[in-house]
Amino acid sequence: MISSIKIKGFRGFAEEQELKLSIPNGKKGSGLTVIVGPNNGGKSTIIEAFKAVSSRSDISFSEGQRNKVAGSKVEITLQTCDKKKIDGNYFHTYILKTHFAGGSEAERTFRIDNLPIIVLPSRRFFNPYSNKASYGGDEYRALSKSIMLKPRGQPIDAEDNGLFDLVKNSELKGRFDDLLEKVLGYRLKWTVDLCNSGDYYVKICQQNVDHDSDGLGEGLVSLLFLVEALYNSKNSLIVIDEPELSLHPELQGNLLEVILEHTKDKQVLYGTHSPEMVSIESVLNGGTLCRVAKQGNTSKIHKLDLDDGTKKFLENSIENINFPHVFGYDARSCFFLGDGVLIVEGQEDVVLLKKALRLFDIKSKINFFGFGAGGAENIKNILAILSSLGFERICCLYDGNKKDEKENVEEKFQQYYFELLNADDIRDKKCELRGKCNILKDGNYCEDCQNRITPGIFDIHRKEINKDYRDGFEEILKRIQVNLSYKPNISEAVTRGKVDDNKF
Repeated sequence: MISSIKIKGFRGFAEEQELKLSIPNGKKGSGLTVIVGPNNGGKSTIIEAFKAVSSRSDISFSEGQRNKVAGSKVEITLQTCDKKKIDGNYFHTYILKTHFAGGSEAERTFRIDNLPIIVLPSRRFFNPYSNKASYGGDEYRALSKSIMLKPRGQPIDAEDNGLFDLVKNSELKGRFDDLLEKVLGYRLKWTVDLCNSGDYYVKICQQNVDHDSDGLGEGLVSLLFLVEALYNSKNSLIVIDEPELSLHPELQGNLLEVILEHTKDKQVLYGTHSPEMVSIESVLNGGTLCRVAKQGNTSKIHKLDLDDGTKKFLENSIENINFPHVFGYDARSCFFLGDGVLIVEGQEDVVLLKKALRLFDIKSKINFFGFGAGGAENIKNILAILSSLGFERICCLYDGNKKDEKENVEEKFQQYYFELLNADDIRDKKCELRGKCNILKDGNYCEDCQNRITPGIFDIHRKEINKDYRDGFEEILKRIQVNLSYKPNISEAVTRGKVDDNKF
């Protein structure tokens, strides 16, 4: 199995970065490695690195693919760890690097036969017709054969396409169709046929009409490759660039479920832009979640590491019936941000703070962590997760009556920025005893209950900002906006997470 890959000098990786892959342990999703992060962060570069190191042909790196900060030299190192010894060793290292004299040509220190890797690029498609005399195909069917790394999104033709092998055996095809049905929700009728011109093609039957693969939607064509790779992978690592492409959320969820089952005892790695393809269950079972983002002049890889407290928090979060959103879709969307996240206590804070930004005409967008942390006590655990994933600019806003909690967390995470509301809560709250009070006065609740209203920024009906807090609240929001805004070399102007406005 593949234990790690190191990349230096390839595209945005000016400095050497290592990605450690998950090793399956029998639990659902334990062999899954998921790469998240913003656009242009380096996710696809990692996929291309696997493609390069596992290519069966000589590789050349163009001038634009070689990072000038790294001396225009590329080095990709792959390490395996297997229970079965390779050349007498449990571990083996494979290196692909440009020649010492410089230039585009690369050399490798290994035979490609030892690397069981299947790479599926983004925009998976194949030429509907192929003039190959046989179905072809082998363990490395989806790998580039070119001397130079091709642009992303190359077609996969009959020789590289394992679908052509399945039609030879009805039992194998039946099992493949069963797996595909789990994702699609219906059984797709397909086969490989030969047209009169002598070309092979994939024939699809829908509503009693036959047509070639050109008539299929892009998402369905992509699924054919994904499911075929999962079905035929044996002990290979499957590397996928954006498995969610052209799939609606339901199919993404179905595909993830199939992948989680597959990775009980096999390895899959993919880069994704979809929160639907991020599984907290996988992380808890030993899978890997890492974030790739530009920091300074290089792309950096940050792996999520969980201590016992954070792991327990995640376990409770996915079963929390009161706050099921804590790591729901909106919260997982934050993993794909470049940086700059505001964490607040609850969903009401998110809704009313967005309203306040409009009322104060603060136009800069602020990215909230989902719909809140589900309570002030959870903020420290979310900070631990985002810190592990390499976020540099985070602000935490606590209610005014949570000063002690805020100061304790601030002491631990001094690199981030913290604020305290200038009121006890985001809005006025009724006394918790109002519904149980038996002492009435003039048909209303007792005077004592009236005095127990928790003062907040907004009135009790969430319509207006209380005038006593307005000015101070506006200043708090402006400070948050400044500290979360992107600035070049912002780390130089941060002291305990606070940006000095005079430097910009």
